[in-house]
Amino acid sequence: MAVATYGSENAHTLSSTRGGSLQRPFQIVVMAADFLLILLSYAAGASLYGAAVASPNDGASVGAGLFVGVVFVAVAYFRDVYATHRLLNVVWQLRKAVLIWLTSLTVLAVAAFLLKSTDNLSRGTVIVFAVIGGLGLISLRFVWQAVFGTSFARSRLVDRKVILLSLKPLDFTSSRFKDLRRNGFDVMRHFVLGADRDDGHWERQIRDVIRQSRSADVDEYLLAIDWNELPMLRKLGPYLRAVPQPIRLLPDDPVADLVARPFLPVSGTVAVEIQRPPLTILERLQKRCLDVGVALFALVMLTPLLLTVAVLIKLDSPGNVIFRQSRRGFNGRPFEIWKFRTMTVCENGETIAQATKRDARVTKIGRFLRMTSIDELPQLWNVLRGDMSLVGPRPHALAHDNYYDELISKYVYRHHMKPGLTGWAQVNGFRGETPTIDLMEKRVEYDVWYVSNWSIWLDLKIMARTASAVMFQEAY
Repeated sequence: MAVATYGSENAHTLSSTRGGSLQRPFQIVVMAADFLLILLSYAAGASLYGAAVASPNDGASVGAGLFVGVVFVAVAYFRDVYATHRLLNVVWQLRKAVLIWLTSLTVLAVAAFLLKSTDNLSRGTVIVFAVIGGLGLISLRFVWQAVFGTSFARSRLVDRKVILLSLKPLDFTSSRFKDLRRNGFDVMRHFVLGADRDDGHWERQIRDVIRQSRSADVDEYLLAIDWNELPMLRKLGPYLRAVPQPIRLLPDDPVADLVARPFLPVSGTVAVEIQRPPLTILERLQKRCLDVGVALFALVMLTPLLLTVAVLIKLDSPGNVIFRQSRRGFNGRPFEIWKFRTMTVCENGETIAQATKRDARVTKIGRFLRMTSIDELPQLWNVLRGDMSLVGPRPHALAHDNYYDELISKYVYRHHMKPGLTGWAQVNGFRGETPTIDLMEKRVEYDVWYVSNWSIWLDLKIMARTASAVMFQEAY
């Protein structure tokens, strides 16, 4: 049996002191710091805005800072932002902090509207508060990175001390193993059991593992198994029962994909879900409520812009303001999509050429509308009607659907969900023209992933990233 030490950090003598005993105080400190920073940010925002407009702050809406602080900490807690193994992942922390901060401010705005207390809430104070609080939370993440990045803190931020077992030597530079410690696993020892040994030898090995592991005071065991080693798992199982701690499987990609899928118990066996069904009734209700609420609010707020664009289109070139084109929606059902007209033609036949850079068909005002995606805003009406969703695979012209359906096997899977104003592919860089099959295949890959992994949180994340995508990605 080969015994390996996982990483230089574990070369020290194993101690029976449990790092986990200090995990909770670390979490409480971080949560309290976020909450206090938000309260101080609100106080600073109120003071600065009051001084700027020469108006004393009477504290009538001081509860807004308290409300946002509670919402932020609560959402962050349930999204594992305060998990000890997450504190050192600064990029992940920054992304989550910004998203949850925007969510908390949105909740404040909705609550103030529903409770009819907007008159007591200074808009200027909230804007200054949003900027100060956001910058403060971002800065605080770098502070935690510096504080908890010390060797003393790292040794106490570990969630679980584990023993790693495998049937062959492992490549610890692969993504499967290199982030174990970052995700809360402190691998104290690595044992290679060997797949070609007899039963008696395995029993002696397991006994040796238990003997050496007791001195490490480990929390659990990780078993690294590949797809071609699955038959050995059943053979190894009876010997591992001698281990009193939990044993977790650390599979390769094929096995991980299979065990991550939902399953349905069927008598003494299970039926594993290879393809998820359309959204459940509750999921459709969540998505529909988000669609209607945001689309209705956006249409009301953007009415002046929509009217201005309509006038500019009329003045720029002859023709209808709204361009209608047939598209396929959920389950392939046809619908008529609405867009501001940006071209001198209104193609809706069996052959439709995609817009290209410097396309002569695009009008002067149309070029600006396409670049800023303002031409897509009339689709908010499609969202209200139920033809589309705010987030989903972008619908293509019927001619393009028919063409790509023959070339890309997973293309039809996009119709398992309503098409969207924006989508996972768009915020990941696949927006605008797709002149090659490879680009369309990549877009379809992102769309299929979205359909298979949908959640209301994913929709909110995509909506938050859409503004950045519109600003920094080029479209024609």
